[in-house]
Amino acid sequence: MHSELLVGDLPQASQLDRAGLLLPTHFEALKVDQKLGHLYEDALAVILNESLRYDLIARGVQVIDSSGRTLGELDYILWDTSAECYIHLELAVKFYLAVKTADGWQYPGPDPRDNWQRKLDRMCSHQFVLTERSETKEHLKEHYAIEVIQVRQLIYGCLFEAVESGVRPLLHESFAANARLGLWLLISDWTKHFSGIQEVYLIPKPLWAVPITKALLDELESISVAELHALAEVRCVMFSFPDSERPYFLAPDAWFNQVQLP
Repeated sequence: MHSELLVGDLPQASQLDRAGLLLPTHFEALKVDQKLGHLYEDALAVILNESLRYDLIARGVQVIDSSGRTLGELDYILWDTSAECYIHLELAVKFYLAVKTADGWQYPGPDPRDNWQRKLDRMCSHQFVLTERSETKEHLKEHYAIEVIQVRQLIYGCLFEAVESGVRPLLHESFAANARLGLWLLISDWTKHFSGIQEVYLIPKPLWAVPITKALLDELESISVAELHALAEVRCVMFSFPDSERPYFLAPDAWFNQVQLP
C-alpha cells in the first residue's frame, strides 16, 4: 500500500495522497489467478473501503458514446472528505527492463510488446483526460451529480537494470526518484554472473509489486536454477536470491529480439 511508486507526479495527474489509506481490518479473499492489474484493482478497492478520508463512489465506470462505442473506463471515482473534492483515480502496476539502444534508453516490459513510453503516452493522451470529454461529463453529472473532478494516479512497479551492461540507466523523467530498482539478465548470461548459485526463490506474479523482505522469502519455496531456467525459456520470470532482498528478472534469450520499441 505504501511501497515505493514507480512514477512520480505527472503534469496530467499527480499522485494520490496515500496518507488517507489504511490497512483493512479484515482481509477479503482475492482472485489471485486473474490478471495482475485486475488483482491490484480489487485489492485497492478493499483498502479504499477502509479509508476514513476517501469514499469510494464507484469503480470500473465505462464511458460510452451515443453510438454505443466504449471510449474508456474510469478505474475509481472517489470523494475526498479532506479536500472536499471528487477524484478520478487511475491505478497501474508496471514493470520495465532498461535497455540502452543507439537512440538512448528504452524501457520494454517482460512482455516485449509492452513499452513504458508508449504506455505513458496512452495514459496522458487518453486515460488522464477522459473526464474532459463531453460524454464523460454528462455521465458523471447524470449518474453521480458530479460536475467538477480532479485526476490522480497511483503507478506501482519496478524498473530493472541490466546485469550485463553494468551501466546505470538514465531514469525517464516520469519515474519517481525513489522507484524500486531490480536487475535483469538473459539466460545465456547466467553462468557468467551466477555460476555458483544452486537455488533461488521464485516470486509468484501476484507478488511482483510487493517489496521483497526476508519475511516474504521465508514464506516461499526455493527452486533449483535448472527449474528457473526452464520457466524462463518461455517468459520473463521474477526471482530473488536467498541472501538478497532485490528482485531479478531472468529473460529468455529471444526476448530482446522481440522487443517492440516506440
